[in-house]
Amino acid sequence: MVKSITVIRHALRLVICASLLPLSAIAAEAALERELYFLATVEATQNWTKNDPRFPGPQWSKATTSQRYELRTRLRSDGQLQVRNLLDPDLNRRLEAKTIYLARQAKKQIEASGKTLVLPRTEAERMALNRRMQEDLHGCKAEPTCFQDTQMRYAAIFAAIDYPEALEEDTVPGRYLYFEANKGCPEQSRVTLTMSIDGVRYNKSEDKFLPFSERRSADTLNASDGQALCTHFLAVIDTQDPQQPMWQETIFVPRPEGITEYTEGGHTSRTQESQPMPPPALDWMNTILRHAPTRGNVLSPDLPLPLSLNGNSTWLGLWTGTAKVHLQWSFEAVPSNAARAAAPPH
Repeated sequence: MVKSITVIRHALRLVICASLLPLSAIAAEAALERELYFLATVEATQNWTKNDPRFPGPQWSKATTSQRYELRTRLRSDGQLQVRNLLDPDLNRRLEAKTIYLARQAKKQIEASGKTLVLPRTEAERMALNRRMQEDLHGCKAEPTCFQDTQMRYAAIFAAIDYPEALEEDTVPGRYLYFEANKGCPEQSRVTLTMSIDGVRYNKSEDKFLPFSERRSADTLNASDGQALCTHFLAVIDTQDPQQPMWQETIFVPRPEGITEYTEGGHTSRTQESQPMPPPALDWMNTILRHAPTRGNVLSPDLPLPLSLNGNSTWLGLWTGTAKVHLQWSFEAVPSNAARAAAPPH
């Protein structure tokens, strides 16, 4: 029983922290698709200075970077208007909406397999549901996808116990459309980046101040972390808000692989590694797109850069500088197959 509770708690963390389970089988005539597109360019400059009383002398650098992030993918809705905003800015309401929605999705999946589901109200019923979960997990025969999906399905059900209305149909009209990842979603991305850093620093091995330079570059198509691009996104459309109908949970930016060349004391090292985006730039993008129109084009204010542009702040010292982001985006409906077929030829 203790092991089972541990499994449930672990799965609950996955449910609450991760995006919702991808949509699987949705009837083609009921499904709605929207294409998420954004193009972000980042221009930044930064200075670094360090005054170390142990090694008095000038330590400094100047850095610049130009970065471009372009992304396109699709999310799908089942077309059913929901009562609750899955991305409500109030944490408690958002948690309630996710819990109820996940529980209803889990109920559909369980009933589709020929079983019935009633939320347990007594300890004996909870234990019976827990035994059923163990049987279903055992039936996965250690297959990872089946095991994880089953964990999350039952985690949603156990979380819904605190919401008695979770499995009951809503009695008021809905207004929100949920857009989630779906199997086989199209994806396209390209990231380009250049970064130059030049300066002087104290080299302990040489016991003297040496000039150094760092050059970073990347041009990556469809950078991947092993997951489909659409699985990083979750969106809601508020059909009663004509000005700002879009809610986005988080904006994922692929990390490009590129080349880093570092030169100091006549020696140059060359490595291939993941290249960084300034965190304040990504934070600003998330703020803009969290609740926004379905199309936009904006320029950020000067964003302070208190940490090193290259992602390595282990040298300590003081970093000053700013980044500016130009962001274009759209999240608009993709014509259905029927609409495309009925459209006049160009």
